[in-house]
This record gives sequence, C-alpha cells and structure tokens, in this order.
Amino acid sequence: MTATPQWKIDLVNKTAEEMSKSPVVAFVSIKGIRNKQLQSIRRNLKGEANIRILRGTLLTKALEKNGDESLAKLKQFIGGQIALITSKDAPSKLYEKLEANRQQAPVKGGEIAEEDIIVEAKDTNFPPGPMISEFQKVGLQAAIEKGKIVIKKESVMVKKGDKISREKAKVLEKLEIFPLNVGLDVITALSEGLLYDKEALSLTPARVMEEIASAFVKSKALATDITFLVKEIIPELLVKARVQAESLAMKADFVDESNMGTFILKALNQANAIAQSTGGDTKKVIEEKKEEEPKEEDSSEGFGALFG
Repeated sequence: MTATPQWKIDLVNKTAEEMSKSPVVAFVSIKGIRNKQLQSIRRNLKGEANIRILRGTLLTKALEKNGDESLAKLKQFIGGQIALITSKDAPSKLYEKLEANRQQAPVKGGEIAEEDIIVEAKDTNFPPGPMISEFQKVGLQAAIEKGKIVIKKESVMVKKGDKISREKAKVLEKLEIFPLNVGLDVITALSEGLLYDKEALSLTPARVMEEIASAFVKSKALATDITFLVKEIIPELLVKARVQAESLAMKADFVDESNMGTFILKALNQANAIAQSTGGDTKKVIEEKKEEEPKEEDSSEGFGALFG
C-alpha cells in the first residue's frame, strides 16, 4: 500500500484547523473564472477571507478530521470546481464582499451569450494588416482610415442565447470587450451550525428595502385601480375625482367658480376657431355672441348657451 505523501497530510491538517477556528466556512464555485481574476480577488480579500483550492478527497478528509457534526453538513456540497473560504465575517457580509469583487472577463469561445454582445463603431489602434480580415470574417464592417483600422458600423456580433465562437472570442478580446461577469459564486455557507444558500445570503438589507418599496408602489396602484379605500391612496383618489368632475362639468356645460377659467379658455378657443374658419375677427365673434345672449337671463345660463 502506497504511503500518503506528507504534504497531503499537512494540507489536510492545516485545512481542518482553519475550518475549526473560523466562524464562517463557505464553498464557492470557481467555474469559468481565470487565474488572473482569482488572484485579484485573493488580494482584495486578504486579511478578511482565506481562499483555498484543494481536491475533493482532501477536502472531505479535512471535514472528517474535525469530527464536527456541523462541518460534516458541508460534505454534501463537495463536487465540481469549488473552493473553500474561511472568514470571520458574517455570512451576509462575506456574500456582499464576494459580489463587490466580481469582474468583467474575456470569453474563450464556446460560452453562451447572456446578453447581446455589441461592437460599436469606433477607431482602433490596429495598423493596416491581417487584423482587418479577422474583423471582416466575424461580420464587422472594417476599413482603413488615417493609417488605422476603424469599425465603420455598430453591429450585434453575438445575439443573446447564441454560442460564442472561438474566432469571435479572439476578436472581442483584442477589442478589449469583456462580456463575462465572473466572480466567486457562493454555493453554501456554514455559520453557528446553520447552512445558508445563495438565495438566503442575497437577502441583504438593501435588497429587502428595495423589494418592500416595490411592493408598496404596486399595492398602491392596485388599491387605486379598484378604489380600495386606505389612507395611503386618499390623495390620489381625490386628485382623480377632481379631474373626473372637471371633465364631466365641461361635457355638461356646468359652470361654477372653480371651472370658470377653463370655460373662458374653451370659449376663446372656440371663438378663435370660428374666426379662422370664417376669416373673421375673434374679438368681433365674441362680441356678436354676447349680443345674441338674452339680456335678462341669469349670467351663468347665458354663458352656458355659448356652448349649446
């Protein structure tokens, strides 16, 4: 039987010790993330969280070595491309820091576009040469102007849901267009014996407040539509009632102190329209209308007759 190398034994022991001393132990997915981005995240989280990548068998042995029933819960999540994170931060705080460290990254080819990948019309720093044919091969309208290759027209290089070819990936990277948003995606986090999944961790105070505000707006809109009387929508209902009342008064030629100005404006507009259609004078038309009104009638009735 082959003896276990000492470096593996040391690694298991060190990992087990780290997990036993850490208030929070988490597994994250590292699928699709390049070493450059991973090292950048490591630097940004230095002193706040420790990231360790090791084989599933070694990680399992480290969990078993602790003999902690809580840590044993994590064994079910071992598999695929994962990394171990130990931290003193609360699970939600750790999640926020990991999300804040997400980065844009280039594609390699073979990925599915999550959104339309658009190449804008712009100048490039490439001199005339083979690069122009590479641009044209992937569907870009390229030309040479002032000794440089330029993209003449904006175009959608890859539509949402389509696979990104290696040729297009190569051109996108040369144009410094990085479509991927990569980071350490939390699979689970263990704290004080409780497991938290990504959905639970994403419920940050800011997100909760946003969802409450959104629900409040939608509820007010629904209550207003069905005229469900609660104090929050009374101002909107009063405004709505006033607008409807004014509209009804205009249609019924009902004049009072509150809408007199509106009727005067309507009268002027109608008089102006009549004058323009007859080639007459607006002022003269209004005066003629006044002369036609009965002298002894109530003033409001005479005014209403103008619209009869």
